[in-house]
Amino acid sequence: MDRFGIDAYLPTESRVDTIVELVRRGYAERITLAHDAACYIDYFSQEEKAQIQPNWHFRHISDDVIPMLLDKGVSEDDIDTMLVKNPRRYFE
Repeated sequence: MDRFGIDAYLPTESRVDTIVELVRRGYAERITLAHDAACYIDYFSQEEKAQIQPNWHFRHISDDVIPMLLDKGVSEDDIDTMLVKNPRRYFE
């Protein structure tokens, strides 16, 4: 699940609900959580970015998405699978 923080395309709540349903259906081992945050991007100014895409930053997944997933019943093991085990398996 990529592009977290770019809520104009798909709001965080909808992305989280999709992940919750996919995990419920047994797909945690096929999901990796990611974002498109960047240190520098010239699409728009920092002020415009803060106004248009306030969640488009490096902490969004850890500060917002993971707590939402936990609140909706996704286990810590499933989160570890999506954030650690799946990317590790891909690069091994």
